[in-house]
Amino acid sequence: MLRRFLLLTLFLFITGCVQPSNKIGSTILHYSSKKVGYLVNVRAYPTHTHIGTTTLTNFTKNYPFGWKIPSYIEQQLDKRLKSFAGVYPVNLRKKGINSNEINNLIKNVNGTWMVARGKAEIYKKLTRQLGLSAIVIVNESEKQAIKDCGMLGCKEFKAKGYGLITRSFLNTNKFYSATAFYANVYKLHPLGSLNSQLTTINESKKMTLVAISKGSKVEPNKINFIYPQNFNKWTEQEFKPFRAPLIKYIDKMTQKIVEVVRDN
Repeated sequence: MLRRFLLLTLFLFITGCVQPSNKIGSTILHYSSKKVGYLVNVRAYPTHTHIGTTTLTNFTKNYPFGWKIPSYIEQQLDKRLKSFAGVYPVNLRKKGINSNEINNLIKNVNGTWMVARGKAEIYKKLTRQLGLSAIVIVNESEKQAIKDCGMLGCKEFKAKGYGLITRSFLNTNKFYSATAFYANVYKLHPLGSLNSQLTTINESKKMTLVAISKGSKVEPNKINFIYPQNFNKWTEQEFKPFRAPLIKYIDKMTQKIVEVVRDN
């Protein structure tokens, strides 16, 4: 009886006091393992936003081109999160969760982060059912792209979606890569927003100029852009050059998001 008691005491001592190993198989974890959920709330097709010399010539047109941008962003987030030891990504779309449920999940009340009203159930699902320690949300929304300043002051113009934004004034046309994305990163244990570390994404007020034309004559450019036959109705081949700068931006954006997750 005494021997059994001593063995039990020794077992409890060992299991209760020894620090857990940092090794899983041959992999060394540099920090605590954590599951990170991500959701990409981005439309399937690119958009052309045009700002003309007058508001009467402005237009927005969506094109059903198979750029697969939502899935590309998902792949980049998943791949980059997996590159850090101990981080396990979870695609929330595949768990039946939509952006309306988790956008604005938390709010700051007098310096304290709290679950927002009406979000308690989804918070429980994220933490208790899925075991997440943080979530990442990438949203597409209209975003400032151009700021034109002259003798009469400055004007700001927004891209209505990702893809292309053009600005025409008199006979000059400027072509910008439209990167209309916002990112949110929320910590769930303890509650907190990491958006203050994403200002280069969320507070950017200009987009990259990639080509210029005088009328239909395009100046030399790095994306092999050729002026379209019909400016109001582009073919997929004519629109294609603007995918490359968009992908370049997405690569940098997802890298920044994942670095914020990693460092917190």
